[in-house]
Amino acid sequence: MEVGFIFTEQFNQYNFGSGHPLTPKRIELTYDLMKAYNLFENPNLKLITPRSATEEEVLRIHKAGYLDKLKELNSVGGSPYQAFPKFGLGPGDNPIFPGMYDAAMAVCGASLTAADYILEENSSRSFNITGGLHHAMPEMASGFCLLNDAAVAIQHILDKSPNGTKIMYLDIDCHHGDGVQWIFYDRSDVLTLSFHQDGHTLFPGSGLLDENGKEEGKGYALNVPLLPGTIDSVYINIFEKLVPEIMDAYRPDYLVCQLGVDTHFSDPITNMGLSTSGHEKIFKIINQNVPKYCNNKFLGLGGGGYNVGVVARSWSLFLAELLGVKIGDPLPEQWLDSFNDKWGFSQEEPPTEFRDQNWHIEEKQLKNPYWENELEDRADEIVKKYEEEFIPLIKKSE
Repeated sequence: MEVGFIFTEQFNQYNFGSGHPLTPKRIELTYDLMKAYNLFENPNLKLITPRSATEEEVLRIHKAGYLDKLKELNSVGGSPYQAFPKFGLGPGDNPIFPGMYDAAMAVCGASLTAADYILEENSSRSFNITGGLHHAMPEMASGFCLLNDAAVAIQHILDKSPNGTKIMYLDIDCHHGDGVQWIFYDRSDVLTLSFHQDGHTLFPGSGLLDENGKEEGKGYALNVPLLPGTIDSVYINIFEKLVPEIMDAYRPDYLVCQLGVDTHFSDPITNMGLSTSGHEKIFKIINQNVPKYCNNKFLGLGGGGYNVGVVARSWSLFLAELLGVKIGDPLPEQWLDSFNDKWGFSQEEPPTEFRDQNWHIEEKQLKNPYWENELEDRADEIVKKYEEEFIPLIKKSE
């Protein structure tokens, strides 16, 4: 089955500057690894150059005043130390840089291109690795995200589809997908489901169980806040239980998925405990359920992930899963050379294999024999809440 993969070198322009966690090297080295494994030579892959987003399309989600500010800063530049708190711009997460409006619009254009692809009758899967900027709010930037390309793409699909079309948005980033949730919080045509590190312990501080939608959207905002350190076995168990049940209850026409991989145990700004092997299993669960519950229509977006070697490996594993390709563990020597040249072994310890050995778990178990039980107890509490309250509410409403 053909996969539309969206890519352009213009993605490198989304660059907050040296030292910022969201380095464009993440995207560049991911592309290099996919290329080293000849994934772009696969007959089922269609490499697509993205179109531009129009202002009209972006204004379906974002406020005109905020867009005007981005355009103003785009042309005049400005100091990265300059701040516009009203718009969430300034030192820290969202520093000002020349061309920021163009860069943000390019990301939106890529996600709209991915959406256009699956809107075609005979196309079912697309992937934009630079998308998934899920924190941006209608009137401001947030958490490295200038424009919310995920929400823009979702609204675009709805605008181009018959009345009654439903979209499920699944977010596996370590950070709660707050922007997308709040944008669609009072609507039933978009169900948001976010698996993330508990908001009491990590930005943006939201995504609690009781954030469940309002008005027409009551019951259609769903959150799975997991304890820091949650490991592959616990995560995959709850994911495998809940995702198919929710998809079955809601029966979406499309699945849009944010595929952040900052849940990895080595991520420098989060505290979860997954491995690239765990990511691969999660990707398989998603891919296996797409033809069952959402008309075989899937749009994949990138997202967080701040260990560059993890990002490249996990998203390459995801593309391989979409293509039905089996990837071995050894990493290509030419990619390791590229990693050293473009990123440098001084930045982070270079990976040696695609799939991690989850060595950190044994160390934690020795320090605290009850640690894994605590993770499982939290997951069991969440599953009970879903099976007794949330999923029956969706079924009743549908």
